[in-house]
Amino acid sequence: MTSATQSEFEEILRRYMPALRRLAWSYARNATEREDLLQEIMMTLWRALPRFRQDSSERTYVYRVAHNAAISFVTADQRRRAREHSEEALAELAGPDNPESDAIHNQRVGRLRAGVKELPVYDRQMILLYLEGLSAAEIESVTGFSAGNVATRLTRARQRLVAQLREEGGHELTRP
Repeated sequence: MTSATQSEFEEILRRYMPALRRLAWSYARNATEREDLLQEIMMTLWRALPRFRQDSSERTYVYRVAHNAAISFVTADQRRRAREHSEEALAELAGPDNPESDAIHNQRVGRLRAGVKELPVYDRQMILLYLEGLSAAEIESVTGFSAGNVATRLTRARQRLVAQLREEGGHELTRP
């Protein structure tokens, strides 16, 4: 790749790294897997950027590539786990010590994140893109599902999350 492509790649990482980290967090089970997934996403982006034809926005292209890499990563991991017939412990939700006033908010965010992790992979993808602020049209561009299908899947996924949070004693579903 040329140095111009290298600098473009670095700029894309600078702009999208927070969202890519959140994406990796939601797909991976623990810190090691999150870092592996983030590396896989970055490698996939590196290889994909020369093929970007600007048929869509840069943002939706990056999200599409990243989500596809995450889905591939999860699928490969599930196959590996099935072959090994083993289960790993759920990832610990570790966070920094917070003042008491932040405890309720952090608990809600933690329950929401745990609930998102339990969704089927395509519903998880829809919710994550929605939480990143993408419109139905942008989500359509990322996923390839029609905007109507996106809206339906989002509604159903939100209903599942709300029901799950109510079962766990949650009172609100808030955006993190």
